[in-house]
Amino acid sequence: MDKIMKKKIPLLKILVCIFPLFTIGMIFAFRNILYKLSTHLPACPIYKYFHVYCPGCGNTRSVQYLLKGDVLNSLKFNITPVFILILGTLAYIELVLYIFGKNIKIIPRKKIFWVSIIILFILYYIARNVWNIAAL
Repeated sequence: MDKIMKKKIPLLKILVCIFPLFTIGMIFAFRNILYKLSTHLPACPIYKYFHVYCPGCGNTRSVQYLLKGDVLNSLKFNITPVFILILGTLAYIELVLYIFGKNIKIIPRKKIFWVSIIILFILYYIARNVWNIAAL
């Protein structure tokens, strides 16, 4: 049983290291197709009828700019995709460190941190609607 586990661990290490490279390569290879597919999504009904941004408003345009490599313009439309990208990268780094024997936590695990993040996101969504109403 021990020999089987020892054979699986190097394979797991290789797969974990190759997966993000494969994913990034596929996104890079098909970014034009992904961009064109995203232009066919319907408009947000909440914004269309009430002229209020929902938490998801701007995510498509934000991701489109991320596919182009333009992080600053991506942040102008919505901060959520960039935040998820950063969080996913940190989680991946933790996974790689764990697989190679280092149990290091990069992402905070305390409840106060996550409550603070949620409060900041709520304030962000309120602020972008206040500026939107002022612009009308």
